[in-house]
Amino acid sequence: MALFSRGGNKEEKQPKGESIHPLVGKEHLCQVCGGRRMFTRSWRRVHPLAQCPLCGVPFESVQKVYSQFQPQCPRCEEPLEQPGFDYGFCDGCGSKFEIVAGTKPGLLPNRQQREAMKKFGTTRRS
Repeated sequence: MALFSRGGNKEEKQPKGESIHPLVGKEHLCQVCGGRRMFTRSWRRVHPLAQCPLCGVPFESVQKVYSQFQPQCPRCEEPLEQPGFDYGFCDGCGSKFEIVAGTKPGLLPNRQQREAMKKFGTTRRS
């Protein structure tokens, strides 16, 4: 019966290499927008990334890349998500943050924000 199908294999529904768990969105302080905003797209990273999500370069040694305090791609300097940490996108501006309970979210700047930080010292547009 099409209405009540068993749904098939769970592995087929989840993309291969995807190692995240979705989380319920919460309200957090966004330093880019300058106020409290909802972070409805939130997740927890389970495993380290084997390649850069921005430029797609595969890492020769994942342990070497993740041995840094804030791991980043050796080619494009994209900050990488760490296993066991929560992340989310601000609904107001779309900036990506690392969310640690009891603290302000830490910005993981995208390429445009990194360029603004190098030029102006801040990501704010004001």
